Order: sequence, then C-alpha cells, then structure tokens
Amino acid sequence: MPYFFTSSSHVFKHREALQELGFDVSALLSGTSTLPEGTPFFLDEDMRPAEPMCSYFLELAKHVEAESLRDYAYDLMTLDDFLTQVLDPPADLLSAAEEDLVAFRRWRTQLSPEPVGPATWRRNRVAINGFYDWAVGVGLVERRPYARRRNGRDALSWGASADLDVRHLSRGQYLMLHRVGLGGDLPDGTPDRGFRVAFRLRNMVAAELAVTTGMRLREFSCLLDMEMPRPGAGGVPVALGAIAKYGYHRVVMVQQRVLRSLELYRRTERAAQVTKSSRALWRRREELFVVDDVDERRMRLSGRLHGRRRSFNVAAMPAPLRRIAVLEADRGLEPLALFVGRGGQMLSASRWQQVFNTAVERARVVSAAWGGVQMPHQVRIHDLRHTFAVFMLRLLTEQVIEDERLRREAGGSGAWLMEHVARSPLLILQRLLGHRDPRNTMKYLRYLEDVNALVARAVEEWTREDRTFADYSEQLAGRGNGSR
Repeated sequence: MPYFFTSSSHVFKHREALQELGFDVSALLSGTSTLPEGTPFFLDEDMRPAEPMCSYFLELAKHVEAESLRDYAYDLMTLDDFLTQVLDPPADLLSAAEEDLVAFRRWRTQLSPEPVGPATWRRNRVAINGFYDWAVGVGLVERRPYARRRNGRDALSWGASADLDVRHLSRGQYLMLHRVGLGGDLPDGTPDRGFRVAFRLRNMVAAELAVTTGMRLREFSCLLDMEMPRPGAGGVPVALGAIAKYGYHRVVMVQQRVLRSLELYRRTERAAQVTKSSRALWRRREELFVVDDVDERRMRLSGRLHGRRRSFNVAAMPAPLRRIAVLEADRGLEPLALFVGRGGQMLSASRWQQVFNTAVERARVVSAAWGGVQMPHQVRIHDLRHTFAVFMLRLLTEQVIEDERLRREAGGSGAWLMEHVARSPLLILQRLLGHRDPRNTMKYLRYLEDVNALVARAVEEWTREDRTFADYSEQLAGRGNGSR
C-alpha cells in the first residue's frame, strides 16, 4: 500500500517546484490549512485515499505526536499486509475475525523471519485496539473482533511471560561493557592500542547516564546541551518534559560523577565535532530550526523554522524538533544537541543500538579471551534502564528495612502508615522511572520474587567501593519521607 507522512520541512524544501504546480506554499505552511505534522496518508491501487486507514489516522493525528503516529502506521500496515497477503483465505481490517488476529499474533511473535519481543508486540496490540475502538465508535463495525475480559486481557495479550521480560546486567557485566566495550580498555585497566572509535567518551557517558538515572533511549539521546548542568556538588535534578514517554513530566537525579564525565566529553569530543560540523549544518540550514535567541533563565529558544519566526519552551520541544535545533553563532551554525554525531546531528535510535551492539561484541570477545565475566550475546540499550530499576528497588528496600531496624533498636515504635507509604520503594521507583501505571513498576517486584537467585548473583558483585546507587537511594528515601 503506497503511503507517505505529511512534512512541512519537505514542503518548504520543494516550495519552488510546488509554486510552479500552482500550490499556495504560504497556505500549506500556515499551520491552519495543513494536516498535523507527521500524519500518515495511504493510497489504494487507483491512487485514491485508502479507507478506513486514512480516516482513522486523520482522527488519531489530533492528539498523537508524529513519532507515535509513524509507529502505529507501520503496525497497522503490517497487520493489513498479513491479512491480505499471508492469511488464507485473505481478509481485511474490517472483516477480520478473532482467529485471524490470533493468527497474526502468533505469526508476528513466533513464525515471522524476525519475531518481535513483548515490548514491540505490546505496542502492536495498542495500535490494533485503538483502531477497532475507533471503528466501533464511528459505526464501521458493530463490535471488536475479540472480547476484552474483566482483567484487561484479551486474545491479543502476550501472556504471562511478558511480565518477566526484565533483562539487566550484573555489575561485572556493566563494567565490562562500559570500560572494555565502549571505552576500549583491556580487563586489567590498560588501554587497548588497537581500539579505534571516534566517540569513545560520548558513548561511555551516555551509558553512565542511562544506568544511573533510568532514562529511556529517546530521553537521553534527545537532550539538549543546555539542559544538563555543569558539575557542582551533590545530585542535580533534571526535568524531562516532551521527550519523556507520553510526554509525562518527571525528574531524574544526575550524579556528580556523571556530570564530570559529561564535562570532559563536552570539552573534547563534542567541542571538536561542533567545529567540524558547522559547514554541513550551514548547507542544511533551510531544513533546520536556526536559533538566534537563547533565554537560559526561562529555558526558551527563539529562531527561524521553515521561514517563520518561532519560539519554544525547551521542556515542551518534541524529539523531532530537537533533532533539527541549531544555534547561530559567530563561527556559523552549532548543534544544540548534547550527544552529537557526524554532521552535527543527533544519533538515531538504530545508530545508538549499533554502537552498543559493537561494544557488546567487543566486550564478549575480550572477556572470553581473558577468562573474565560471561557477557550476554545481545544487550538492548533499554536493559540499562532495567539494570537501574532492579538495583534501585533492591537498595531502596534494604534501606527501608535497615532504617526500621535502627529505629526499633533505639527503642522507638514502628513507623506510622503514612511514613511507610512515603518511603515505599515501589512508589519511589515508580516516580524515578516515570511510570503512570503502578502495574508497570510491579513487574520488577515480581521478577525479584520469582527469580531471586539470579538477582542475588548479580547484586553480590556490587562492592562498597561504588557508592553512587546507595547514596542515591538514601537521598531519595529522605526526600520521600518528607513528601506530601
């Protein structure tokens, strides 16, 4: 099925050709006459709008951002391709029955050349549920092809195994990944003279930031340089706005050792890349958000975007806008991104995963040659978030237990109920991870209970010499105790 996504940047880029064809480019870019940015549009064999996909995404675009629209569009196109090309006999979206969709779930998660995991299938399921809820609402079908049970599960649910999809690294595995895979050292701490990676410090500090804050890939990869403070004293809160999942505002604590690593990266690799990329950015300036006014006190940027004067609060800037934000400086255009790649651009999610895949393979090979810790064959960047969650939950729980023991030994009575609630490790972890639904946080507790031996083997490798997580847990527990 032919498709495309609306893009004002492409309209601006090809404005002369569009004007020759008779289009009013100023009206197309006005914001009132256009579809929302990133709206998917589908065509049938006669090159006419394909229904019901077009109508559904026109409605969805009113309240879903461009990046999510793209994901849901690919999810539904995959389902449509399966129903029309794989299923025998074929069906379409509006005629599909429950057994057809169950067959799609089995094909997508087990039988396809590249089966998807629980996280990707959960997004697929959200896209499918959303489409059929809309189809029922507008009267295209009388009811969904499958019933939703009281517990929230349905025929498309992954199953119990989805709750246990928590993969984390032991301390030894993380150090091997960080120092050997990303950093290029040998297991004894000496540098490997044959290691050649252009952005060693960038890659190392990105991993530090993810594993010590629980940031998702999109969150840390889309940070602007101005959002990360310089080193000082103590942990520093950093607010995440539009780049957080669902735009759900949350605050992460960034430790001083990470800020010091960031400062070293800023002064070396980033500074060099900013200088090298000025010409490449200048050639692309018409496609970029060129900032000429930075208000750091109000955290607000102003400049020209697609020929128009625009201003944005930094926290409200979505990921696509951040990717094209540059600063007009004396030496030309400079990227505003914290983590900069070749050409001055932010790295894509696939490029970040390539970086980590290469690092994991190097760590695995070197560790095997030296007889060190056994590395997994694959590490997802999201596994660093799971690592943060598992260790924080364990340490926060131990902290609460220790505080209660000391209280009783000192002759005090047990804590009041509200004190227990305020210091609840699960509630603190929920806030740290930015979960809206506590059930998403509970999966870490179930994981600890179900495979405690695995967790114990991982935790025992963490020594007293690294106090970052312990200090962090004490600080957060203290904050939680005073919260309302």
